[in-house]
Amino acid sequence: MYAAIWIVTAAAATALFARGGAPEAKCAWFVLITALPIAGAVIYLLATIKRKPCGLLEIKTPDGTSRCGACVAGYDRAEYFDCGSKFFDAVFEEISKAHKSVYLEFFIISRGAVFERLTDALNSAARNGAEIKIIYDGIGSAFRIGKKQIKRLEKLGAEVKIFHRLTPFPRARLNFRDHRKIISVDGKAAFTGGVNIADEYANIDSPHGYWKDSGVGVYGAAAKALEAMFLSVWFKSFETELPSGGNFSCMPFYDSPPYRAFCEDAYVCAVNRAEKRIHILTPYLCTGEKTAAALRFAALRGVDVKIIIPHIPDKKYAFEISKAYAKPLACAGVKFYEYTPGFMHAKCLICDGDVYLGSYNFDFRSMHYNFECGIKFDGQMTGLAEKDFDACLKLSSPLDEKKISAPRRFCRFLLKLFSPLI
Repeated sequence: MYAAIWIVTAAAATALFARGGAPEAKCAWFVLITALPIAGAVIYLLATIKRKPCGLLEIKTPDGTSRCGACVAGYDRAEYFDCGSKFFDAVFEEISKAHKSVYLEFFIISRGAVFERLTDALNSAARNGAEIKIIYDGIGSAFRIGKKQIKRLEKLGAEVKIFHRLTPFPRARLNFRDHRKIISVDGKAAFTGGVNIADEYANIDSPHGYWKDSGVGVYGAAAKALEAMFLSVWFKSFETELPSGGNFSCMPFYDSPPYRAFCEDAYVCAVNRAEKRIHILTPYLCTGEKTAAALRFAALRGVDVKIIIPHIPDKKYAFEISKAYAKPLACAGVKFYEYTPGFMHAKCLICDGDVYLGSYNFDFRSMHYNFECGIKFDGQMTGLAEKDFDACLKLSSPLDEKKISAPRRFCRFLLKLFSPLI
């Protein structure tokens, strides 16, 4: 009996270290495997079963072919939205004018007033003859949208797909989630950011104080890149040629784990290059060691590193994890602030003259396990994002934890240990 347990545990541990992956995740899995003989090994093997590739995208541009998850694209104009209500106003207006296609990809689609506005806009698009395709995440939207709402969408002509439907083990695929927010209209306009289809994002329902969010809309050739990201998930893989032109340039990028990873390396590179400022808005902080090392070194060499996190969290365990990761960074000179009006859900990284906007949180899950998307801008868009950051900073207070009880410290230790798996 003991020999069998040892063999199973040893086999799982060997498989763990023989495979690729981040050291932080391997450490957490190893603790789980050894702490729960047999059960830990079974959980690990079920969670890491090989799956067919999904979301593979090849973009051909005038300068060459991109497979790494990023490409330089032109655009005619872009808009920055500093709250969910402005974002929804622009998105629903654009959808209602669609004549060719409306593609939607969201982590959360929830019943409520925002959903009603969406169906009204989609109804107008359907009357115009637009093709409507919708992807939503089965985990993020679980218990928030039902068959009644899906039938309403299908009745107006929409095709609906669920990314990793919530099912019992062993069929469940809980590790990889579609956390993207993409709205593509006629291949000419596209939107992304932190906003989902739910009432809290427009502050109609505010269980966590004021819900601060942000988003971006891009018009022109770059919109085709976000459309292609959607279609790469819809068809499992996709190839497209990006048109040239545009008054400005940006860099759309994406992650489709475990086959396409871009964001973490791009963020580390941007942080390492920064000379004056690194300003971050994020709801969750749970960085890998190389990202944390880059932030520490930036602060130590005199870069102004400021990070704003929520004051009222939506998940208490995630808030404790954020504070656990904040402490060693603060010791190196990184300045942390809590957004006092409520919940900070905006996702933004400003490094000197560049800004990265999209669906990425500054956490391990977004960098390694989630399907995500974003756009890098410079110039005027960076200025607009910095203006929003300054407005948030004026409403925030410094993170100050003078004394933490021993039980709370132990709780944070456990949460931090297993945070790469949460």
